[in-house]
Amino acid sequence: MDSIRISYNTDVVVKKLKGLGWILDSATGVFMIKDCILIQDYTGKTYTYRVINFMSGEKQYLFHRKNKVTHDDYEAIAAKIMVLPFYNMKHSKDGMQMIDYIFKDVFPKYGYKVREEQVNLSKHMFNAMKEEKILMSDIAVGLGKTHAYLVAAIVYNIFARKSTGIKQMPIIVSTSSIELQRAIIRDYIPEISKMLYENGIISMSVTCVLRKGKENYLCENRLIDYFNTLDSNRKRASEYSALKRLTGSMDIDLDEVKDISNYDKRKICVNSANCFNCKKYRSCRYQKFMINARKSRYHFQICNHNYYLADILKRKKGFVSLLPEYKTVIVDEAHKLTGAAQQMYGVFIKQNEVNSLMKKAVSKNVKTKIKKISNRLCNETITYNNLFFEELIHQIPKNLYSEDIEKFDTLITSRANVFLKILLENLGELLKIMPYKDRKLLSDIKRTIEDMKVFTRSDIIYWIEKPIAKEQSILFSIPKTLSKEMSKDLWYLDRSMLLTSGTIAVDGDFHYIKKELGLNLVNRNKILEISKSSPFNFKENCMIYVADNIPFPNSNDEKYIKRVTEEIYKLIKASNGHALVLFTSYKPLRKVYKKLSEQITDIPLIEMSRGRNNAVLEFKNSEKGVLFATGSMWEGVNIPGDILSHLIIVKLPFPIPDPISEYEKTLYDSTDKYRNSVLIPKMLIKLRQGVGRLIRSETDTGVVSILDVRASEKGKYHNAVINALPKCKVTKALGDITTFIQEKKDPEYFLALDNH
Repeated sequence: MDSIRISYNTDVVVKKLKGLGWILDSATGVFMIKDCILIQDYTGKTYTYRVINFMSGEKQYLFHRKNKVTHDDYEAIAAKIMVLPFYNMKHSKDGMQMIDYIFKDVFPKYGYKVREEQVNLSKHMFNAMKEEKILMSDIAVGLGKTHAYLVAAIVYNIFARKSTGIKQMPIIVSTSSIELQRAIIRDYIPEISKMLYENGIISMSVTCVLRKGKENYLCENRLIDYFNTLDSNRKRASEYSALKRLTGSMDIDLDEVKDISNYDKRKICVNSANCFNCKKYRSCRYQKFMINARKSRYHFQICNHNYYLADILKRKKGFVSLLPEYKTVIVDEAHKLTGAAQQMYGVFIKQNEVNSLMKKAVSKNVKTKIKKISNRLCNETITYNNLFFEELIHQIPKNLYSEDIEKFDTLITSRANVFLKILLENLGELLKIMPYKDRKLLSDIKRTIEDMKVFTRSDIIYWIEKPIAKEQSILFSIPKTLSKEMSKDLWYLDRSMLLTSGTIAVDGDFHYIKKELGLNLVNRNKILEISKSSPFNFKENCMIYVADNIPFPNSNDEKYIKRVTEEIYKLIKASNGHALVLFTSYKPLRKVYKKLSEQITDIPLIEMSRGRNNAVLEFKNSEKGVLFATGSMWEGVNIPGDILSHLIIVKLPFPIPDPISEYEKTLYDSTDKYRNSVLIPKMLIKLRQGVGRLIRSETDTGVVSILDVRASEKGKYHNAVINALPKCKVTKALGDITTFIQEKKDPEYFLALDNH
């Protein structure tokens, strides 16, 4: 953005100048450079040329001549313009003024509304970048935080680099979802770039690159090898055709290739262990992409949280970084950063991977003594690996088995420790006698040893996942000091950090998330906090219904299930369907869905079960259906319009206890302190995420119904719940829902019910 580029798209600016009376109607634009435009007037005999700063209105006569200027003259004319006192004057003085101009003058030309809160947010973000602060911003849906931080970043790149003389560095944007990454790359940045370029604010397009893990990219060698093994008669036709097309294309991003199964992707994706021995290493498309992507010429590097943290950890260990040098990081969907950190700082052992590794190491030719020893060690390792996991699974309390639990508490007993010790000894011996040529195998065994050693330590929290699936169990761990490690690795660096989300604060309080991310250990002066409520008119467009006649939540109590089912039946009828019923676990979901599917036949009822991917699409296409869901439906799903007009929250989303929360509990003096400091903030953040599914645009209207007695007027969490949610009418009268829906919805809303 610092190099000079001439723009010939002068129409919009010329129209504005004529409207302001700054130039004659007969005048035309020749070219623009930064905030200045060269204007041409023809008097009948000569052509007169003037320069106007189209933001400040300042102007300067340059010259006149008999013939029009040509492209050959432009460079010399541009040089004259660049030395004028008002050239690029407004921009170079004040970034805050530029942000005002972009949001209030430029964007409205393209149909955007001016939102003062959005402008102020962008200014806060710009200042945080300039002052190298950590900004925590809790921004409700509808305010436009993505535009806010991208504009702040572009303006920062224009200004800060110019004033400090620091070389161009990319700005990192880390998000949780691929959907948002794609939107930033394909929509937000190109659109903003086009608007700023056409209005002379930037002289070249804003550039960006999407960064993902190697498993998302194509390996040409593996593709050819795999494709040559396929039988077109046995392979699904669409998949075979897609793979064939891929062999002749230049595509490398597997996420963008249609009709390829996940199995196929695993067969043809990049496997870095093969890269350095590959004959095509220098000509490889993936390697060329990586070399190009690491260059700092891109203004934005877009990635997910895991990729960003992987770069942090590589730098920490002294390895080659994934990302180029940077000074500014924007973390969108920041409420997901802790989960990503648990994955990236954690260590895991997969039962089947250890067994598979040993099977690869077994030699078919056992003539030599060393190979006999090697095979014995491999077979013993498989045996003791299975015994190790059997012992861990045996320690899981039987009452824990539930499909809603992912992290199962276990205990590394003295017996399990014996098996672990034998595993480490066997793998160590195997490492000594294996031939050096098996570099990939050696590398995998070394990594397995290092991972296993972690589970001999006492400073970890550990658990089992997938204990029921045969030989598919996984032993996970994270350091007990995770928040301290994150604090040291992320927040003490000499750079600005912007953390933003719709749900990282509880009623404007960031205490919980700061403790979770280790930000509570950082100097307070380095951290800025800002909360912005939604511009949507919740007072008029939304109502909260809190039932006060439901028993205390207990999915094992049939009386509770019966009463909840009756209430949901009434609520569905009150809103003519158009509802999302959110549960916190599958067990009550199935019970309630089964009962209601027998009672309601005039409204489509859709159950979102594990592994069912089309439930949301089916709900959107149903016109008036009711979706029964849990899990991922609490956040990240966008269903604007009337199809979702009623959000029914069956139970307050308190976190399910797991080994991490059990350890966290030990850090507090009392259960009450733990509840107030951790459990309630977690619940309220998740509740806000769920409620955020309802009102997704300025015209959306709907009802939030909460069926947990603890949220009612007589419940202990009533005030906390109401204060955390958007300010609107709160009722306990079910009839108010019917009245509200009838007042807010068009006749077509009710016709949808009659058409089926």
